[in-house]
Amino acid sequence: MRIFPFLRNYTSLEQAKYLIIGIPYEGYVNSRLGTFKAPSYIRTYSELIENFSFYFSKSLEEVDLFDIGDIFIKLDENNDKTVYNIYKNLRNVIIDIKKRYIFIGGDHSITIPAFLAIKDVFKDLIYIHLDAHADCHDKYLDQIYSHANVVRRISEYTNNIISIGVRTLDDFEKGFFFSNIINIDLSNISYLKKVLENIKSKYIYLSLDIDFFDPSIACAVSNPVYDGADFKHFIEILRILSEYMVIAFDVVEVNPFLDYPSYSTSTLAAHAIKEFIISSSVYSK
Repeated sequence: MRIFPFLRNYTSLEQAKYLIIGIPYEGYVNSRLGTFKAPSYIRTYSELIENFSFYFSKSLEEVDLFDIGDIFIKLDENNDKTVYNIYKNLRNVIIDIKKRYIFIGGDHSITIPAFLAIKDVFKDLIYIHLDAHADCHDKYLDQIYSHANVVRRISEYTNNIISIGVRTLDDFEKGFFFSNIINIDLSNISYLKKVLENIKSKYIYLSLDIDFFDPSIACAVSNPVYDGADFKHFIEILRILSEYMVIAFDVVEVNPFLDYPSYSTSTLAAHAIKEFIISSSVYSK
């Protein structure tokens, strides 16, 4: 069992408020492989991170966490079946409504089974998508559960989808995206608060594709898109969400094979996890 290295105060599985779960899976991709290695690299380079958050004036020492390690993934010839196997394994873990869940991918396809497993327990769910890409393909490389289908598949289970940071679209996606998704530009993140005030759902699932960030700070991604977010944009989002019940968070699309020698993107992902944990732990409603 692998413990997140920067967590000094890990507790028992039963007592933990936050569970960290690795999902080292990479499905059908159209370019450079490597995201299946991300959970181990993000854990390793979290050793570079200190516990205290200047953004939220709180330390990880004040939060009970437990890293259960990586779930078992039974690979199938068909990507769709593998995604379903991931869902079944996660359902054996996600059973406690009092806990919050952090998933470390993997490519973005892991968000689909993670979201569905969370929704089985927390019925009333908003999905917030931090990404450079719209991920609205109905079918991609003859698959319906790939990294490019995430928003489209999740839209079949909730009408409340918010995308932030999207700055590239395929012609096959734009009709669906602009008709069905609440799109928030990086220059207007404060609008997120107004949107959430008008949605009655109680719980939020937050997904961070690391290419949400500009390639200048997140270079190790398979499909980089320029003019992206900086870390302050991410913190601004977390400040808004700290007033809501964010029940699950995932970080996906870190490609360690492209991260050598600095491994700064893996470290960035670990920083994002740390700040999410601390920011969400201040929720008091």
